[in-house]
Amino acid sequence: MNVSELPTLLASLSAAGPLEQAKFWISVVGLVSLVGILTALVSLRLTVCNQIYARWQSLIFKFADTEGAHAYLVATEYAPGADRPPAHYIAVGYMNLFEEAYRYHKAKMFIFFVPVLPNAFWYSIENSMKKQLRQFKYLRTYWQQERSSFSGDFNHHVQYWVRPFDGAD
Repeated sequence: MNVSELPTLLASLSAAGPLEQAKFWISVVGLVSLVGILTALVSLRLTVCNQIYARWQSLIFKFADTEGAHAYLVATEYAPGADRPPAHYIAVGYMNLFEEAYRYHKAKMFIFFVPVLPNAFWYSIENSMKKQLRQFKYLRTYWQQERSSFSGDFNHHVQYWVRPFDGAD
């Protein structure tokens, strides 16, 4: 059979019965839906990464704009009920951002196989979290005294880096 003699898709559809036409259109709608779902999931991943990155950058800028914040976070121990200097809110921002990133790391998409956060992005956040908890006494003691504000699995994860500092500074 010559290629020019093959029927076109429209000719085949018009010659097909109603059931075959319905099956074709259902298949087309299913394929378009699948592409839409995959696109939405990829978009979700990009949106989450951009949101965390933007919040991280704004936290760094706030940290840079707060006079004496670094020295305060390094040398001061958290005391509940005490006056809250601006550096306190930076510590709270760090811990909230770390827990949010941890939640996204634990979340999976594509039927529980692909993490929402790409592994390289998560490892960068995790290394930063480890560094901040080791470097900032205030952040570490804030987390230790306010554990009830954070989820149990997040606390267990953070404990891995805090343990070397328990009782010694």
